Amino acid sequence: MRFRALNRLALRCRYEQFIPGALHPDGQRYLPQIVVTLLEVGPDTVPGTQLCLVDRHHRVDPRLVGQVVIVRLLCALSTIHLQTPPIRAGFVSSTNPPTMPLSEPVVYGQVMETEAWEVQRSHLPFETLYTELVIGLADEVTIGLRTTLSAPRIADLIGCERLTPGDWIEVRRSRIDILALEADLVSTSP
Repeated sequence: MRFRALNRLALRCRYEQFIPGALHPDGQRYLPQIVVTLLEVGPDTVPGTQLCLVDRHHRVDPRLVGQVVIVRLLCALSTIHLQTPPIRAGFVSSTNPPTMPLSEPVVYGQVMETEAWEVQRSHLPFETLYTELVIGLADEVTIGLRTTLSAPRIADLIGCERLTPGDWIEVRRSRIDILALEADLVSTSP
């Protein structure tokens, strides 16, 4: 299923570094990585926090290094859980303080849209959930989430029967995919 909310995802950052994939013994390259500094990404994001992202789909133009860009990110293969107070929003290191760019941050945010919510209960001794969500981190800052979860009871795993717009969630152990990266035409500086 294609993530339909692609155009509604937007996260502003400074594109710091392009790391081409190392050469493979067969002559091909491993996937490239990029390092970005997050800008205006939720009150719980420490200023200057960097993410290290793998460009799995070769969407990133290395000529944009040094520019402020808009990235469209999708958390995949994640665990999700309803937040308990105090409510948080942003990217947080699982180790404090972060000593290097984060590759698997904890993401806190609010469900803005539930694009898919499919729970299967038949033929297995456990439930499975496939979901696609749009998560808000700050004003006009959104990322996507696509994941599949399994548990004896999904509601016990995530903390409720179904996530709906307005719910605050915690996302862990994500693989963060870059769906798009483009120059921020509105501003050229942070």
